[in-house]
Order: sequence, then structure tokens, then C-alpha cells
Amino acid sequence: MILSDKDILKLINENKLIIEPFNREHLGPASYDVTLGNEFIVYEDEVYDLFNDLNYKRIKIKNSILICPINYNLTEEKIEYFKEKYNVDYVSKAILGTTNEYIELPNDITSFYQGRSSLGRLFLTSHQTAGFIDAGFRGKITLEIVAHDKPVILYPNMRIGQLIFFKLNSPAEIGYCEKKNSKYAYQRTVMPSLIKRDFIK
Repeated sequence: MILSDKDILKLINENKLIIEPFNREHLGPASYDVTLGNEFIVYEDEVYDLFNDLNYKRIKIKNSILICPINYNLTEEKIEYFKEKYNVDYVSKAILGTTNEYIELPNDITSFYQGRSSLGRLFLTSHQTAGFIDAGFRGKITLEIVAHDKPVILYPNMRIGQLIFFKLNSPAEIGYCEKKNSKYAYQRTVMPSLIKRDFIK
């Protein structure tokens, strides 16, 4: 069952569902809009070797970030041009971002993250395959941001996507953050892939 605005508010008022910060204006008929944080991760590896730690750098922006399509010919000259013309803090291709919102789901509620329709109409996706949020999850949502057509400028605190909440028929016996092998429990910032842990015995 998809939760309505009334259901979401009831759970929040009962402290069974946590969304921090919570903005009543971001509550839709059956969803809640989340906003873009100002912290990002850019991978630096030539090849993603899943058996080893991935190399990346963390970026924090003040004004804006420009995301270019993966096949875009992004030269140093282009980067400087974009920075000067559009006053952006950083220029990148595919990048990991995060929501401002920290959420806590009870063991009988799961959620899906869905990118905004307005951004989809610009051929920008803010998640690739990881839109599902398991029951019992606690943390911020990491976003896999890719532009598919033209460069897109994104701004901190803009509405980037929405959460849709679902009620389970019965509570999970072990919630996401209660599992010993949960990689992304309680994340408070953007997190890189921790898939290497799958190979550690």
C-alpha cells in the first residue's frame, strides 16, 4: 500500500517515520520531495576494480555544480569556460550526490526514490539503479547523477527527487540497519560504492 500525505504526516507525528529536516510544503499527495545537498563524490580510477578500494575525491560546493553527459568532450578549456560563464563551483561528468534529508524508516515501511519529472524532461537522472530504500534504513540518500543530453547546472537545496513510501504486510524481522552486513547504515553524507566488502570473507 502506498502511503498518502495523511499517512506520512501521521507517522511523522508519531515519530515512527523520521525526515530531518521536514518541510510541510514538500509533502505531495503520496510522496515527499527531497533536496540536493552540497557534498559530492567524483571517482578517479581509470577502471573500477571491485576487489580493491576505489579512489575518489569529495567535493563541497557553495553555489552550483555543472554535470556533463558521460560522452561529452570535457576539456580543461571547457571546464574553465563553464566556470567563468556560469559561475559554477565545479564541473564534472557522472557524480555521486546526497540528499539534505536524513530519514529513518521503521521495519514495516519501505521507500522508493524517484527523480523529479521536471529533471527527467531535461534528460537528467538522479539515480541509476538504486532507488529502493529498505525497511529499517536510517541515513541520507546517495544519488547517482548523470546527464544524458546536454550539461545541466544543479544547485544545493533544490528539489531533486521524491520519496514514495510503502506499508509492508508485516514488519521485517531484521531491518536494514540491524543487519551486520549493511554497508550504508546511518550514512550522514554522500558515500562511495563499498562493493569491495562483498569479497571480504
